[in-house]
Amino acid sequence: MDLLATHGTCNSYANLICEENFKICDGRHGAGVYFWDATNFDDAVDLARSYAEYNFSKGSYSHVDEKDPCVLVCNILLNKINFLDLESLEYLSVFRAYLLRFDAKLKLLKDWNDIKAELTKIYNGFFHELEQLSKEKILVYHVKAAAPDNYKKSKSDGLKWATQYASSCLVVRENSVIPLTSIRRV
Repeated sequence: MDLLATHGTCNSYANLICEENFKICDGRHGAGVYFWDATNFDDAVDLARSYAEYNFSKGSYSHVDEKDPCVLVCNILLNKINFLDLESLEYLSVFRAYLLRFDAKLKLLKDWNDIKAELTKIYNGFFHELEQLSKEKILVYHVKAAAPDNYKKSKSDGLKWATQYASSCLVVRENSVIPLTSIRRV
């Protein structure tokens, strides 16, 4: 399985990524590296650029030398057995039921960092349970993720109503599926 994906960051981080590969971090959909699915390449580049520009505007790159937004594209190579589509009919309702078990705890959390940390634990727990049942490692999964606010501003209300600005996101749980030679700037 060969998946094309984009990632928005700053030039300093892009330089590091191109030399050493991506770093696995916690996120609202679990630990991993977050990419926009590039089945529609131009839209995926737009999403990645918007994400990088959004982080730039928030000051997320203030501590690095090369702050300018940058888009990377790469290939993700894996066996199909190690891929999970959380948006498929097969898994969407199963994951929703799993997530609802934690809703009372999530309601008590008010700080975004606490919510993100709890969501990371929930997603990681879900995948751990699936891996125990299937005896297969989930290396990459597909979810719908909210598009950056600045991306939304450039799009129509029709797109908003049809998609709720949720776009296809690939979460890579182990960077070994991303050949360093496949990472390039757009």
